[in-house]
Amino acid sequence: MMLWTGIAVVSGLLVGYIWGKRDGVIYGNQQRTVSVPLLLRQQSFEKGYCVLCHEPKKKWIIYKLRGQYGKRN
Repeated sequence: MMLWTGIAVVSGLLVGYIWGKRDGVIYGNQQRTVSVPLLLRQQSFEKGYCVLCHEPKKKWIIYKLRGQYGKRN
């Protein structure tokens, strides 16, 4: 009787661990797909060029981001 109770408890813990691990992996993948584009944009803005292709930013983008919509010289 005690052996079956022990097996049931260990089985329940194992199933809970596997289920939690699966949910954590799914949640982590969702977070990564959302945050990676934002991090790339942030790094590109801080460095002044595109992190992926290494092309410099255009000045009008900087004006737009800073809210300076006036005429450029």
